[in-house]
Amino acid sequence: MLDIVSAGPPTTQLRVSAALDQLPIVLAAARTLTRRRGFALEEVAEVTHAIDEVGAMLIDAASIGSPLRCSFVVSGSVFLMTSTVTSRRCLPRHPDPRWRVLEALTDRVLTTDLPGESEGEHEIVVGFVTRRHWCT
Repeated sequence: MLDIVSAGPPTTQLRVSAALDQLPIVLAAARTLTRRRGFALEEVAEVTHAIDEVGAMLIDAASIGSPLRCSFVVSGSVFLMTSTVTSRRCLPRHPDPRWRVLEALTDRVLTTDLPGESEGEHEIVVGFVTRRHWCT
């Protein structure tokens, strides 16, 4: 399952099955968006590595059949990604090694748990912001 919705510049939304074999689609979308906005190759690599960490965490926590929903905003030198899955579990908290990697790769990481539609379920949201540091 793959849905790509452009909500008008500069937001792009992507929804795939919460499965590891779908993560390359999310990475390809982020790579394309950052390259088109002038991010340096090293910065693109950092963004995709951060997305890989977020994706792996959320896929591990996702309920069976839950989609992985991603939203990308690239505005000027700023890249913002938010990702959401439905889960019955919580994300690992700091100082989990994945969090340390994510914090090293990004300027800011945000997380929240929202009530889900069914009892015992919640929506896990992870977002991060990174800025372009190289001159283009």
